[in-house]
Amino acid sequence: MEELKKQLQKELQQSLDCKVLDDQSWGFTAHKVLVSYTTVTKTKMDVLMKMMLMSVQQLSIERPDELAQLLGVELLFVEDLLSIMKGAGLVVNKGIWSITELGVSQLTTGMLLHETEAEESVLVVSPLHNEFLDVEKSQPLQENLDPFRYEKDPSKWATSDISTDSLQSELAALVEQDNTTERQRVVEQVLKVEKIEQFQIPCFEFHIYNTNQDALYARIWNTFTEQWDETLEQLVHTNERSSWRDRYLTKEEEYHT
Repeated sequence: MEELKKQLQKELQQSLDCKVLDDQSWGFTAHKVLVSYTTVTKTKMDVLMKMMLMSVQQLSIERPDELAQLLGVELLFVEDLLSIMKGAGLVVNKGIWSITELGVSQLTTGMLLHETEAEESVLVVSPLHNEFLDVEKSQPLQENLDPFRYEKDPSKWATSDISTDSLQSELAALVEQDNTTERQRVVEQVLKVEKIEQFQIPCFEFHIYNTNQDALYARIWNTFTEQWDETLEQLVHTNERSSWRDRYLTKEEEYHT
């Protein structure tokens, strides 16, 4: 980690106008959560199913063989599809086969709604950023770092603090990764969100003086995202930057001479 810190500092000082005045290391807290939820899969309705639904919608069909003869297909196919559609609530048989309101809806969209499935996913959330982090990122080295000075007590964070909209959005993006025009999977309902663990994400903070622009600013490297973190930088700027000119005044004068 120390080698990475040196590399970042060297990168920041590539310009002769930029001088690193101070640096420090600390960690902010992220939480792993286990989310239980249900999904529904929609697949493109095949031509035969559409024709059968339209037939029972427009005609009085009493027996499967009538439908098979009308459509010119094997009786076995018709019986199988009628069983599937009845189980899915698309058609009912009360002496005469008829389409349901759900059947009309799915016929209109051309997508067949399958049974609900229960799923679980592990997500990583950062309360400081108020967003989810990429769970696929490799875990940073766990070190006993000082906590970030503008972070509230991490132990008081609860899963109920997660925005419902952001959770729905994150799960939607997760389940829709493999969606195609033929098959769509969507989140139906979030059942439960449980905390698994919390861990520190190491960060490197640098205070920089640009002699050409006479400007002081912070750059903070987030080792989890492996990039400069504008959210954390803004927190530091808001709370501290107004005092830096006095704090670093002597050093600034040295760089001007």
